[in-house]
Amino acid sequence: MKLKQQITLLISLSLLLPSVLISSVAIYKIKSKATADIESYRTDEMDKLKLYVKHITDIGYGMIEVNYKHLQDSLKTMAADTTVSKGGVEKVMLNRSLKMLSDIRFDKGEGYFWVTDNKMPYPTMLMHAEKKDLKGVTLSDAKYNVEKYTSKNIYQLRSELCNAKGEGYVEYTMKKPGSDLVENKISYSRLYAPLGWIISTGMYTDQIDHAVAAKEEAANEQIGQVVGAIIIITILILTIGLSISYYFSTKLTKAIITIKEKLKQLARGEQADETKSRRKDEVGDMIVSLNGLVNGLRSYTSFAKEIGRGNLTQSFEPLSEADILGNELLEMRNNLKKAADEKSIRDWVNEGMAHLGEVLRRNSSDTKELTHEIVKSLIKYLNANQGALFMMAEGDKHGDMYLEQMATYAYDRKKYIDKKVQIGEGLVGQCVLEKSTIHLQEIPRDYISITSGLGAALPETILIVPLMHNEEVYGVIEMASFGKLKDHEVRFVEKVAESIASTISTVQINERTKRLLTQSQQMSEELKAQEEELRQNQEELQATQEQMRRRQVELERENEMLKQGKSVAFGKDEPATDDDYMDSYTRQAG
Repeated sequence: MKLKQQITLLISLSLLLPSVLISSVAIYKIKSKATADIESYRTDEMDKLKLYVKHITDIGYGMIEVNYKHLQDSLKTMAADTTVSKGGVEKVMLNRSLKMLSDIRFDKGEGYFWVTDNKMPYPTMLMHAEKKDLKGVTLSDAKYNVEKYTSKNIYQLRSELCNAKGEGYVEYTMKKPGSDLVENKISYSRLYAPLGWIISTGMYTDQIDHAVAAKEEAANEQIGQVVGAIIIITILILTIGLSISYYFSTKLTKAIITIKEKLKQLARGEQADETKSRRKDEVGDMIVSLNGLVNGLRSYTSFAKEIGRGNLTQSFEPLSEADILGNELLEMRNNLKKAADEKSIRDWVNEGMAHLGEVLRRNSSDTKELTHEIVKSLIKYLNANQGALFMMAEGDKHGDMYLEQMATYAYDRKKYIDKKVQIGEGLVGQCVLEKSTIHLQEIPRDYISITSGLGAALPETILIVPLMHNEEVYGVIEMASFGKLKDHEVRFVEKVAESIASTISTVQINERTKRLLTQSQQMSEELKAQEEELRQNQEELQATQEQMRRRQVELERENEMLKQGKSVAFGKDEPATDDDYMDSYTRQAG
């Protein structure tokens, strides 16, 4: 079958089948809508009736509550009067409350109250405004098993609901007074816990049922009218459609064949040209879409070439929000650009870390020079305008710490400023207390109450980062810029702050060690000099002792000779005297 005949047959079927389907669906929808509207009306009316019944019951509940509180007040007043029977008074006043409820009528005289206790399994009737003979009766008779859905005892069900929740609705069926018809009725009950009374009232729902039935009848009549109109319109559409289908099939066939040839070209991966058409119908839309696809493929090809060349800033617009290929290409470009940006940031961070690491290694012996080089390098690398580095220092009192400004750098010039900041003073001191970064942006020009370690200049951005190592703060680095600092620049400063703190800690330890080593060397040299002096003194002392020992031996020998009476040594014939010995010792010692 040729395309032309296929189109004619297709149009005929397309007119017939949708007409039947649309008619069926329309009828179903209209009926469903009418049913839903009627059900919604029934629900709304029932909700209104429930609310009305609840309000009426709340009024009866309020009367019982007020009378009971008045009773309690009266009993307190009569507490000292022993001649009055409190039980009798209470019984009289409670009966009066029940009498007041029994006299109330509403809803054109058809509405009334009844009160039961909350005993289980079956409560006892305390008051029924219409059926006086029920007073004192246990409501266990099977005739009360008329609950609408489960056929349970309605008084038992009310007691269960009130004991569990304090209130509840019950729907049931009952003969309407003055009629033999059994109608639906809804009641609302509420428990007054101090007395164990369940106050209830109810209303028939037959007026709602009658209104719903009237609406259903009107809806059915409207549906019949709509069905007739749909049938007439369907016949008319089929007649006109079959008459003109042949005419349009010819023009449609030609356009479809053109579209087919273009699609074949695209399927082979060839670059097709746009198709010109004056059609304003769906086929015209197809040709417009086909031309859009042709142009889109050209755009895809150009965009893909630019991405292949590394141009990640090439603008590109998907054909629509649902353009899967275009959106995927755009997502690919964005991911590549994101990866390139992340790589650029990583390279920037790594280069900065390496540069700062070189600064830290190159100036690891002098704290003053190290701090100046750190500030200078960071300010230049971040293209900031001003910077300062503060280090923790110990005050005159033991344990009294403050921040000493070790280095500043502003506009490519070193500034040697002697400045001290107390812990907690200004932003710099607060940074030490909080041990966290302070990043202020978009600072108002007239906001002069901010205390900054940089003086009176108020930049656009202030970044203050603590220099921490092993949870210990060694100082604070503060930078200011008249431009915004990006998030990765702030993270970079926070990251290098750890390395700076570690290096400062090491340099301080090395300086302290160097001082101690110098002091140790000085003490060692002094000790060696003292030891040499002691050694010389000891040698002289030993020489003196040796000389004295030899002299003592000689003296002992001479003394021995003298004791033997040898006076020849003194040039005398008589024995030597003590004076002779002393003169001889003096001459020898001299």
